[in-house]
Amino acid sequence: MAQRHVVPGNGGGGWKVVGTATDSAESSTSTQADAIDEARRQLEDTDGGEILIHGVDGSVRDRRTIQTTS
Repeated sequence: MAQRHVVPGNGGGGWKVVGTATDSAESSTSTQADAIDEARRQLEDTDGGEILIHGVDGSVRDRRTIQTTS
């Protein structure tokens, strides 16, 4: 199952969507809500998967399973 992590940005604020295969950001946004929406779109456009939403302290605070739309 594919995963996307929504994590705080590095020092400069904002939020990042990161895949499990890489630690580099797949996209960056100014708000956590926008990052969650982006992660959902990415998973809907592929084979679905799970979003792990991290808090500002780095701990996972929520998980959401996303089904593919195709």
